[in-house]
Amino acid sequence: MHLDAMDATMPYLTWLGDGLFALALGLVFLLFVHRKLGWWLLIVYGMSSILAQFAKRALFPEAMRPYYYLKTHPDFYAIPDFLYYEFHSFPSGHTTTAFALAAVLSLHYARTWWVQFLCLFLACLVGFSRTYLSQHFLIDVVAGSLLGTLCGVGLVALWPSKWAIEDKPYLIK
Repeated sequence: MHLDAMDATMPYLTWLGDGLFALALGLVFLLFVHRKLGWWLLIVYGMSSILAQFAKRALFPEAMRPYYYLKTHPDFYAIPDFLYYEFHSFPSGHTTTAFALAAVLSLHYARTWWVQFLCLFLACLVGFSRTYLSQHFLIDVVAGSLLGTLCGVGLVALWPSKWAIEDKPYLIK
């Protein structure tokens, strides 16, 4: 099942869970918005991606992606010019990153319900994009969402108070 509009948008929406997006977001916050939140975003991305990659390569190295099983099926629809991967399916790294960022942002903006809703919506959209693009199974996305959320909540909850960081961004005085 596919829709032309989703074929055109999902390959771009999935980048909201990419490492380069996470690094760019963290740097923008660090330099221009909120110093501590910027550090949290960078650290949670590092933590969650290390754990996700460890799980993919050391714990579940034989977990194949949907494309591995579907590529020869006559009814499989491949999005033109989209690069499909076959290996290292479990857990979804993009979903892990998206939920880790969403958790940290949601906890920081705890009194702003619409920011929390937007973060959750975008993280879920990343997870959906991973299944729509045949990059992951639902279990990969669910595991990634749990891992990312745990990393985000754990970082904020366990951040030592003695590591107080000034809130002002580095480039705005």
